[in-house]
Amino acid sequence: MGAKVELKKAVDFFVRGEFYCSRQPASQLLDYNSIKHLAFGTTVGGRTDEFFVYNANPAPVIETINKQGTKKDYWLTVFSDEKPYSYDAQGYTLKSTEFLMILKLDSWSFEIENKIIKRVNTEEEARRINHFFDKTVIDLTKLDVPNLHYYVGEENGYPASHGSYLLLDNKVCFLDNVFTSKIHRGKGMAKALCRKMLIDAKQEGAVKSILASSQMGHPLYLKLGYQDVSKMWVFEKQS
Repeated sequence: MGAKVELKKAVDFFVRGEFYCSRQPASQLLDYNSIKHLAFGTTVGGRTDEFFVYNANPAPVIETINKQGTKKDYWLTVFSDEKPYSYDAQGYTLKSTEFLMILKLDSWSFEIENKIIKRVNTEEEARRINHFFDKTVIDLTKLDVPNLHYYVGEENGYPASHGSYLLLDNKVCFLDNVFTSKIHRGKGMAKALCRKMLIDAKQEGAVKSILASSQMGHPLYLKLGYQDVSKMWVFEKQS
């Protein structure tokens, strides 16, 4: 029972973090018992909606989703240690396998790395970073959100990595959108970036951190002290 409660809490924090970091003007976060629905109101990252569930039985999940009238492309993320194969037969395609991870910051030690990591404070800086990566790394409309902070790691005066964190309820740090350019990987840049964000979040009062890790990023977060809560099976359903 305790493990299920911890999973539910971790999923709740993760979904809230995803909502606040990705939301658009018309976005909504809806709750149907064990199913959470992030309705963007537009296309974000290739989907208009995303559903989050920790129930591997597809029948009630699909029934609930169909009742919402979601007809455009959407994702379905299932939190389960074992792959829920039953969704394959329902027309879903496995998009990726990720890991829901948690780090308790009260017992986490500070370490300062010899890297240039900066918090992005101005629109001019944000535009420069977006231009360098040739994509919207920093949402200019969210630069003034008080509990959302963007960071960049630099090498030789140029952006090499980026990331952000959102402070939920002043206690939980949600790390998001951590990325390092290919030519800078293997140099400890992502580790230094995450450490800096976690140090700042802890100084703001965060007691734990939640994130979703890709397969590639998983070893990094384990080294930082994160622990797995559950695997995340991200399915895609196309109209």
